[in-house]
Amino acid sequence: MLINKNGIYYRKWQAKNSKAIFLAVHGMGAHSERFSDMGKFFKTRKMSVYALALRGFGELSQRPGYVESIKLYYEDIARLKEIIKSENPQKPVFIIGESMGALLAHMTVLDYDSSYTGLIEVVPVYNDSMKISLIKRVLIALTALFNPAKPILMPFKSEELSRDDSKLKILKNDEREHRFASAGLLVAILLIQIRAMLNTSRIKIPVLFLLAGKDYLGDNSASMKLFNKLKCDKEYRLYNDSFHALTIDKNRKQVFGDIYAWMIKRLT
Repeated sequence: MLINKNGIYYRKWQAKNSKAIFLAVHGMGAHSERFSDMGKFFKTRKMSVYALALRGFGELSQRPGYVESIKLYYEDIARLKEIIKSENPQKPVFIIGESMGALLAHMTVLDYDSSYTGLIEVVPVYNDSMKISLIKRVLIALTALFNPAKPILMPFKSEELSRDDSKLKILKNDEREHRFASAGLLVAILLIQIRAMLNTSRIKIPVLFLLAGKDYLGDNSASMKLFNKLKCDKEYRLYNDSFHALTIDKNRKQVFGDIYAWMIKRLT
């Protein structure tokens, strides 16, 4: 169920007497219910998941893929963290993001709030590998100047996200799923990709990177380049046969188990 608390939309999978809390941020084209399997997995392990609904996506797609300013995403993340802390006082909070959500989580820690217990980046896209020509990329940048809300259809398919047929069926029939990003959002993402590469060494909290070996949307070499610049407690996992959306791919329970094992070490 989507919750609306003072204009912050989110889902939650609440465990009794939680040992820790996730603040989860979904990716482009997705929505907060994508974290359902993860929420159920961690709820049985006494960890709660609060998944933010990003403006322009899922139930908030009145203007597909559009947000007036990317800073609004950071403000929504901060407000959801306030909700988490009020409902779970004194509990450690980890921030986790998938794909574009991983970029937002990264920049949240880098620029706004370094008090999280840890940062988990699931298939972060620091450089995309989608088939978009240089000419089209330039046209998108120009469009962003005059019509930032213009929706741009992204050239990826559901079949490139997951190997799980049951999940593919859901993706294809879920009206909340779409493949649009506004011109303004795409330019904002490019700018934070550049900023992240230049400033990442300032992150001091523990970081876990989870990468898909068969990622048709993101460039793993760019992610590893950034990972190698980190000067903190850091680890990464590479799932050789996995597709981009690790949280809904066939081996998602292995992914969740690796996250759990990593977290437990940081809680003791």
